[in-house]
Amino acid sequence: MSSAQKCEEPAVTGPNATNKKSPTDSTAEKSATTLIAKFALAGHAVHRLESGFLVCRWGQTRHCPDLDALVNFGRVLGVLK
Repeated sequence: MSSAQKCEEPAVTGPNATNKKSPTDSTAEKSATTLIAKFALAGHAVHRLESGFLVCRWGQTRHCPDLDALVNFGRVLGVLK
C-alpha cells in the first residue's frame, strides 16, 4: 500500500481536544438537556446563560441561576410533576 491509501485516524482538534469531562458532568448535561426539551414541549424557550438559564414565553422571561432553580420553576409551571 502506498502512503496515500493508508487510513489514519484524524487528530482531535478544537474545543474537544483537551476537554475531558467526568461522568457526573455528562450526567448533569444530559439532565439539563432533557429538562430543556420538556420545557420546549410545553411551549417555553430555555436559553443557557453563563449564569444559569433564561426561560421565555409570551414576551415574559425568568432567570433561573442553576439547574435546581430551573427544576423548581418547571414544577411551578406544571412542566414537571
